[in-house]
Amino acid sequence: MAECNPSTRVWFNQCFSSVEGVLRQLRTDWGAGLFLIGSHSDGNFAPLAFCDLAETEPVGLSPEAYVDWCLGFCERNRVDVFIPGRLRDRIADRRADFEAVGTELVVAGDGDTLRLLEDKGRFLSQLPEGVPVHSFHRVRTWMEFSDAAAEIEKSGHRVCFKPAVGTFGLGFHIIDDGLTAQKRLLAGETHRISTAELCGILDTGEPFPELLVMEYLDGSEFSVDVLAHEGEVLAMVCRRKPFNGRVHVAGTSRMSRLREGQCQLLAREPVIEEMVKKLAAHFHLRGIFNVQFRSPAEIPERPHLLEINGRMSGGLPYIGLSGLNLALLAIRIALRKPGDALPQIPVPKLPLRVRHASEVFAEEDKI
Repeated sequence: MAECNPSTRVWFNQCFSSVEGVLRQLRTDWGAGLFLIGSHSDGNFAPLAFCDLAETEPVGLSPEAYVDWCLGFCERNRVDVFIPGRLRDRIADRRADFEAVGTELVVAGDGDTLRLLEDKGRFLSQLPEGVPVHSFHRVRTWMEFSDAAAEIEKSGHRVCFKPAVGTFGLGFHIIDDGLTAQKRLLAGETHRISTAELCGILDTGEPFPELLVMEYLDGSEFSVDVLAHEGEVLAMVCRRKPFNGRVHVAGTSRMSRLREGQCQLLAREPVIEEMVKKLAAHFHLRGIFNVQFRSPAEIPERPHLLEINGRMSGGLPYIGLSGLNLALLAIRIALRKPGDALPQIPVPKLPLRVRHASEVFAEEDKI
């Protein structure tokens, strides 16, 4: 890719460890002159080692005070582009303040849109036509939960649930009434629970934080990393996560077994791509975001939308292996002057199979 402005200074605030792969690819694809800035509340956060400037973030600040700190940090360090991980919605609310100190933001939408994406029940209730979603119910009491679960079971589906607000699938469980609390504890089972045990936890007579009670989709899972501008998708790559199990052949009584191994497959998925375009336009998304789909375990597949994550996904470095550096392109878009054309988007090299490999290394003793 062509070298960009050598004075460009890009800041990533507190985010996930997968940002290391993003930083590595930026270094490789940008060329000389890129100045990377990273910050985290943990001064030993490993990806900071790949930054030209590393800062330990203050702890204990209110959201408003933290955004003020970010604004001052951008001004002091002459940040050209800020790609926030932490408090993206609050930072997006103050886009004009950051632009006033010369900093452009890479965020998936305005603050209200980002908050909508995080509130999964409210978000799934506002989808455009042509984007199927699993059956779901928003509940806050045990009675509502029981009624929702019974309705889903009556339609012949397994029941699962998750918090309406959360990341990384935390709190996601499948109802399994063959599992006792003792078996769950001793087996270290983290994603299954029986109705009886769940009743003992939730049936307190008081409302609890909103849960989504859902039809469980047991087939292939898809993760789509997307770059958009003002509601228009500029680039995207779909990752099919490996599925190994039995699937029903639609329209028959036959079952088939799929063995996809351990590799993720990066490939064109026309049906999913059309849905992503509709979602980007409907919610007027921009920057980098991730869309999750899952299908029932059947052939042909019928992908259903799970959620949109208004941030870079942990799998974004995989996409760079296809020759498509979404972070670099997002930065170039943010740096455009009025009247400048959008950057040329490379065609990703697909299909491509990728597999995660961790590295083990020793750090020099600084004591």
